[in-house]
Amino acid sequence: MAGPVRALRARLPLLVVLGALTLLGYPLALAFGLPLALRDLRDLRKWQRETVTASAPQRLGDGPTLTFADAPERGVLVLAGAPLAAAHTQTGETVTLAAGVRAPLVTWGAPPTRLSETVYRLAELPDPLTLYVGDTLAVGGAVSAAAPPDGVRQDFSFGGAEGPVLLGAEVLAEGADYAVNGERVTFTEPPPFGSDLRRVSGDYAVLDASKGTVVFAAPPAGEVRVALSVVRLAEVLAGETDGENRRFSLARPRVVETDTYAIYVGGTRLPSDAERPEERVDGVRETFTFASSAGVVTVDGVPQPEDAYTRDGNRVTFARPPPRNAQLRQYGGAFLADAAAGEILLAQAPPAGSVVWTDRYTVYARPACGEGLWACFLALPQHPVPFPHWIAARAVPFFEKFPLSDERNVVRATLYTASGTLAALALGAALGTLLAVVFVLVRPLERALMPWAVASQTVPIIALVPVLLLVLGNAGITIQTSLLPTALIGAYIAFFPVVVGTVQGLRSVDPLALDLMRSYAASPWQVFTKVRFPAAVPSLFVSLKLATAAALVGALVAETESNNRRGLGFQILGQVQSGNVADVWILLLISALLGITLVAFVGLVQRLVAPWERR
Repeated sequence: MAGPVRALRARLPLLVVLGALTLLGYPLALAFGLPLALRDLRDLRKWQRETVTASAPQRLGDGPTLTFADAPERGVLVLAGAPLAAAHTQTGETVTLAAGVRAPLVTWGAPPTRLSETVYRLAELPDPLTLYVGDTLAVGGAVSAAAPPDGVRQDFSFGGAEGPVLLGAEVLAEGADYAVNGERVTFTEPPPFGSDLRRVSGDYAVLDASKGTVVFAAPPAGEVRVALSVVRLAEVLAGETDGENRRFSLARPRVVETDTYAIYVGGTRLPSDAERPEERVDGVRETFTFASSAGVVTVDGVPQPEDAYTRDGNRVTFARPPPRNAQLRQYGGAFLADAAAGEILLAQAPPAGSVVWTDRYTVYARPACGEGLWACFLALPQHPVPFPHWIAARAVPFFEKFPLSDERNVVRATLYTASGTLAALALGAALGTLLAVVFVLVRPLERALMPWAVASQTVPIIALVPVLLLVLGNAGITIQTSLLPTALIGAYIAFFPVVVGTVQGLRSVDPLALDLMRSYAASPWQVFTKVRFPAAVPSLFVSLKLATAAALVGALVAETESNNRRGLGFQILGQVQSGNVADVWILLLISALLGITLVAFVGLVQRLVAPWERR
């Protein structure tokens, strides 16, 4: 019983340290990952976009009542770009037409062609696309992957979408092409770099606009019909139409400035395109000519008050010249004055009692990474510091990725790097020990060469490796497969601690012991072997342990710079370039374990060479 207890007590500190390091990985993962998740949560450019359009009726019928999903709080029925003349009342999502008006008002397109159970080809693709299955409106929508495909990653999230996965114009098969685990989709093969990866979020999605194909989330239960035009419930902008007010507000904030929006006054659509002046803005000119004679004038995106300029037809004269190279624009009908609040500024006040409405604008709807900070943390494409159990789950597939016969196998790479490190250590130790002995025996030589030994360690190893590779390459050595660069670079780093430690050890001899050897008429060799070497053993092996770690670093750097695909250094570089952070951490842990093993090997040699030294 005493034996196991003693063994446990001996290993307990190591187990405690390993447990503490493992637990420390969790707060580190949060410390490095949560700021990135918060960035994605706040960055509107990484939000999902949603186009707000006039709603089509949910169901078709001949009665006076129409029901609309996601109906605006204030709406107006429109048909063919103009408000419906027939009187109607709105109560929530229900609109009731006046007596004598038949509903719905719709024009059907040609019947679509069925290509498969879920894929149809439409004869024409109207904008906006409105599909009915039987008498029920089909809701279209697809969500792009939260992270764009990079050609390596296989796990993706799609912001809650649960329909089929689309890769370009191809419908992927669940099971054969991908597997679903909650909100995450894992592909059997990484999607190509930059490919269009989406997942159907509604009843259908446009598969290929050029071919007019759509894909349904499930086989339609009725006849698929295309509505070329249909009565719709459009959003009425908030604001007084008193003949003087020019500012109106959209119902949804966070409007996408770069997307097209449509604002109507009655049956007239207001132009919203920016007009550039014919003249250059040079900081001196005051008068500029635009294409139209009315509009909202802006300087660097800021609307100018009417008292800041005068207008003569399509010519605008400023009281003070705009700054040099300022972005001077004129918007002929409507201008998005505040995208965050959804505020629209009209060029002219609409007539009193008129209806200001919209049938299209795009907003940043929600973060693509998910709702909340934790969801965005889990959706990060790569975690700088993965959770320890994520790394552990990746370890077995990583080791089994290549067979042992393949030079890309991580076990073979580890053994290759270990052999290079041992060769570097042997060469560096031999050189360092030799120099140390010479320095101790010949003091002037130490004063001449030791500064150069120190200076050699100040040369950046990353700059020295290419020079060495060039020399070896010119000598006919295949650096991509040779162990020589690894041995030379590792030895270059490893020899210095051996020199310093061994010199200190050889000089740490008790003067009385030297006097005793002289009294016995001992030869210099006897003094060295009987007195100086035993005294130098502790310092020598401490230096060798330091040199082992240095040789391993040099070996990894040499393998990386020489593109030696047989070693761990090249594998680390490859995983970094591929963005496989978990695999990088596995390789770093392997490198650390390799270093510990090699240092332990040096300690074992110390016990064999100097059994009297117990530390």
